[in-house]
Amino acid sequence: MNILVIDGSPRVGKNTDQLCDAFIRGAESKGHTAVKFRVAGKKLNGCIHCMQCYKNGPCSQKDDMIPLYDEIEKADMIVLASPIYFWDITAQLKAVIDRMYALYVAKRFKPKKTAAIFVSGGKDPSNTAEAVDFYNNVIIDKLHWTDCGLLEVNGTTPQDFDLEKEGFIEKAYNMGASVE
Repeated sequence: MNILVIDGSPRVGKNTDQLCDAFIRGAESKGHTAVKFRVAGKKLNGCIHCMQCYKNGPCSQKDDMIPLYDEIEKADMIVLASPIYFWDITAQLKAVIDRMYALYVAKRFKPKKTAAIFVSGGKDPSNTAEAVDFYNNVIIDKLHWTDCGLLEVNGTTPQDFDLEKEGFIEKAYNMGASVE
C-alpha cells in the first residue's frame, strides 16, 4: 500500500514530526511504502476559489502544492498529522486540505484510507476536539474515506514531556504497523 503522511507542523523534528516518523516505521515494517510531506518550509497558499480547477483543470496557483497533487493521487492512504494551534489543525495543513478541492472537483479522488495524529500542548483532552470533529465531519463523512485510526497526544508543553517515555512513539508505530 502507498501511504502519504502529511506532517502539518511548521517545526521540524518536534513532536508531530517524530510521531509521523514512528508511524512510517511501523507501516514500512509491514511492507508498505510511505512518503512524508512536511509543510515546514514550503510555500503553500490557501485556496482562492478561482474555480480554475473546476473549469479548466489543475489549480491555478503554482506553489509547493503542485508536486503534492501527484503524491495524493498515488496514495492508497493519507495520514493527516498536526499540532493543535488555537484548538485546531495548523493553517498550513488546512491549506493543503482546502487545496485538495482541485482533485475533488476534477473527480480525481479515489476512495482512500486515512488516519490522523493530533498533538496538543495542553493537558485537557478537549483541546483536540475541533480537529477531531473536522477530521470526522470532512475527511470521513464528506469524502467517505475509511478511518484507520486516530492518535491524540495531549499535555506536551512541559519541558520534561517525552513522547517515548509516555508511550506515544510506540502507539504511533503500532498504528502504522496495524494498517492493512
